[in-house]
Amino acid sequence: RDATAADVAAAAGFRSSDMPEPTATAFRYAADQSRWVRVSGGASMPTSLGRPLRLATLNCLHDLGDAELLQHERRHESILLELAALDADVIGLNEVTRPLLERVLLEPWVRRSFTVSAVPGEACCSHLSTLQEGSFGNLLLSKIAPVAVAFIEQPGDRRHSHVATLDLCVGGRRLRVAVCSTHLTAFPWLMEGRRRTQLAHVTSAMKAAAFDVACVMGDFNFHREAENASIPDGWAELPAVVSLGATWDYARNAMLPHYLPLRNIYNGLGLGERFGWHGPMRLDRVLVCCAAGGCACDPGAARIFADQPVHERARGRPPLPQTGRELSEAHRSLPWEEYLHPSDHFGISFELVLWGAFE
Repeated sequence: RDATAADVAAAAGFRSSDMPEPTATAFRYAADQSRWVRVSGGASMPTSLGRPLRLATLNCLHDLGDAELLQHERRHESILLELAALDADVIGLNEVTRPLLERVLLEPWVRRSFTVSAVPGEACCSHLSTLQEGSFGNLLLSKIAPVAVAFIEQPGDRRHSHVATLDLCVGGRRLRVAVCSTHLTAFPWLMEGRRRTQLAHVTSAMKAAAFDVACVMGDFNFHREAENASIPDGWAELPAVVSLGATWDYARNAMLPHYLPLRNIYNGLGLGERFGWHGPMRLDRVLVCCAAGGCACDPGAARIFADQPVHERARGRPPLPQTGRELSEAHRSLPWEEYLHPSDHFGISFELVLWGAFE
């Protein structure tokens, strides 16, 4: 590539070489106090991990409108059931609103086992879009208590990537591992340059922090495989995750024809698929950067989740066409049981094998 990630970010006026100061705390539920409390980072001893690191990412689809159509409470319930079943060490969520965050914080499995990157009422995270009225943002949940959490402001849309630093002992080696949940700006063509700058900004900041292993996961909104050219040097996708295929698929997600307007960019403004944006798409991605030794993902341990309808009545139903009379007659008129999915995106669950794990 002609320019490094730092060059791209600097050209846009952002000092991506600077990793923001961490909050030094995450939040864990204190049952004896019946509230979420700060937990200090900087543990003296690393967490021993004798197996791969289990990670997951999902864009939850915000709940800022179309309440009747999208049945947010039912979708949230389905999402939480999916997440609870993953047995992931770290979960990254996109498009989290304050209502969804509050719902997550009520879950017994979250309270019992996870630290979280943000909670309402805390000054250190009150600026985050996750907590702003009428907005949405990212969230990290981690079974492994982070030694630090940082928020990287995203150029162009005022969202923040959430970064958790884990202190691990793997195969006798002490590793600083960073896991980031990010969500780049949507829309094809017009926003490709902004996405490139945003990705350069977050990856350059993380690389400068000299982590042994860094992972960035979330909704990259890459509408074309050609946008892979925006992946900075030193970072790579995991082949096992790439092979999973699309996470946004008109033919497999019956909610999309109802959720989208009758005339949208994906169906050529109603003129037909050949005039619209191609699909399906790998909007959600996972990038890794390993300082030395390398890391990998077992193909058998990577999978798509949250890709099934919420109600059994929708299972096995053929998808609606992207245009035409059938779509016009059914659009936003079917009962939710016949189309509702947990989100407009599918989730990705994978296991990251860190070097030295089984030596």
